[in-house]
Amino acid sequence: MEKRNKILVVVVLMMVSVSTFIRWYFFEVDSRTNLILAGISVVVLTSAILFFRRLYAYFDKVLPYDTRIVRRLILQIVIMFIFVNIVTQGILYAATHFFNITKVDYLVKKEFTPLAKITGYLSQALFVILLNVGHFTYYSLQKWRESALRASNLEKEKSQVQFDNLKNQLNPHFLFNSLTSLDSLIQENPTLARDFLQQLSKVFRYVLKNKEKGLVSLETELSFIKHYVSLLKTRFGESLYVDYAIADNTFDLQITPVTLQILIENAIKHNIINENNPLTIHIKSEGDTLVIENNIQRKKQVETSNGQGLMNLRTLYSFLSDREIMISTEEDVFSVKIPLI
Repeated sequence: MEKRNKILVVVVLMMVSVSTFIRWYFFEVDSRTNLILAGISVVVLTSAILFFRRLYAYFDKVLPYDTRIVRRLILQIVIMFIFVNIVTQGILYAATHFFNITKVDYLVKKEFTPLAKITGYLSQALFVILLNVGHFTYYSLQKWRESALRASNLEKEKSQVQFDNLKNQLNPHFLFNSLTSLDSLIQENPTLARDFLQQLSKVFRYVLKNKEKGLVSLETELSFIKHYVSLLKTRFGESLYVDYAIADNTFDLQITPVTLQILIENAIKHNIINENNPLTIHIKSEGDTLVIENNIQRKKQVETSNGQGLMNLRTLYSFLSDREIMISTEEDVFSVKIPLI
């Protein structure tokens, strides 16, 4: 509001200065009279602006812009023009009759030609029109900003909901395969089955504990992903290899929970994994970026893939960081670069 007041003060001073110069240059009004008229202009313009604020607030209640824009603008312009004329005539009358400023009376009656009077009316009309149009433009800009912000927030909320769905549940195939592996281990190796079950509980505990969090430290995410990979290796054995090359100074940087789980799951979902075609996943840091790479050996048919996982991840990170997730495919390597926050 303070900034708007400063702008209005500058506008009033500019209009008064211009009108003072016109009276002096074109109509040769003497300095004393011109100064009096400049003071009158300041009073008229300030009164008009204050009146316009009251009028604007009143019309906001009885005739909002959202209903009838043209009708409201016409009414505001007509009422403002009448008000400005009444105030101008009133001040001129007071100056000549109550304060006995005879020079102003003489100027008004004798020196103002019809053309000068028309120019005065046109100046008042221009001021009133610019005031209304300027205010309406400001109102429209504010509405546009609000709409853009609302749309951005809705997009963010939609992305967050979609990503939360990914965070709050592990892949059903992963759970099914884990339980199948656990069933066979219970019979063959009870000790290993107990270790497997502990790893599984840690994975689910992490998901439940961090599902409401927007960000976790990279160290926390890596600790979780190692438990997750341990369970995967029970199923794939040496056909799945995951290595880590993480700089110590990046452990405290932050990442969205289960980001790595989603990316590893995506790699397993889209690639063949067997003894003849092992899948290798590299997780490494490059400055403030985490890089996840895997060799490409595509499956002919991918089950339960709608292509939304990486898209949701990328959309979510667009709200968390100025840097984008970079996804690339070069020769036989698929790479995803995650900005660390």
